[in-house]
Amino acid sequence: MCACYFRAQGENFNTDDFLSESPWKDSVSISRKGELKSRGSQPRQYSSLTVIVSDNENATVAQQITACRSFIKEHARELARLQNCPEVQARYFSLIYYLPIGEVYAIGPYFETEFLSDLLSVGAEFEFNVVCSSAE
Repeated sequence: MCACYFRAQGENFNTDDFLSESPWKDSVSISRKGELKSRGSQPRQYSSLTVIVSDNENATVAQQITACRSFIKEHARELARLQNCPEVQARYFSLIYYLPIGEVYAIGPYFETEFLSDLLSVGAEFEFNVVCSSAE
């Protein structure tokens, strides 16, 4: 499992062509249009690449936001390439906050303007997920 990842996807996105000149080529996972998502499921309607931004499941929301901002700065060139790739229809960061089972409290993270501006600068969207995990 990971805590935060970046994904780019598109119906006609040729991940292999994009990754042939990318420093990410050995560190991403890819899915190709037409592949089955899992046994017995429908074929994928798009191709995508996924880069792990943070795999620390114990990270706070603030730490994951910091990891996203660092990723954007460190990979600005590749993110710009994706932004200029017409086959890419969606670019987004997915942040997952793991809430231990049995814990009940409100999560109301504050997303600073600087973070939102960083996302806009690379044409990326953002999704925030809360997932219950074991209490261990």
